[in-house]
Amino acid sequence: MLRCPNCGYLLVLLPKRNKYKCSRCGGLFPQKEIDNKEFREWDERQRLQDVENIKSEKKPKIKLSEEEKIKRAKESREKNYYKNRDKILVRKKEYRREIKERENVRRKAYRYQEIERTRQLSRIHWLRQRQKALALGWLKNTEEKAYNANIFISPPTSLPYHLLSQFYQN
Repeated sequence: MLRCPNCGYLLVLLPKRNKYKCSRCGGLFPQKEIDNKEFREWDERQRLQDVENIKSEKKPKIKLSEEEKIKRAKESREKNYYKNRDKILVRKKEYRREIKERENVRRKAYRYQEIERTRQLSRIHWLRQRQKALALGWLKNTEEKAYNANIFISPPTSLPYHLLSQFYQN
């Protein structure tokens, strides 16, 4: 029931004027103001009542042994993993991709930092391949056959490049 803020007597609604009127003191009060105030008081009472109900419903916690705590934690982790598996896998994939990108950037920076050394190593590699090809050609064209068949798999590259090219051209 709505009460008058001044004297505490019951209020009567005047619907045409959207106001409440007190029968004892004759005061007029806006309907919205009284309704809002009444609602706030009712909400506060309900909140206190809910808190009391929750307190009485709480059960005392059971003390668990260390093994049971570990078992429950493991079950919880597994449940959480299966619940969020897609998100976790996407995060791991993104993490691996970021690491790969960082590693590629680092390698590229190192390569540019040591560009002369890199070029020199690639030239040496190319010359060794060319020397190997010339040595194989020379061995195939010579009249004498090798005693060891493995020599064709791994020919000696001890002869200088210019000598091998002369033998190959003859």
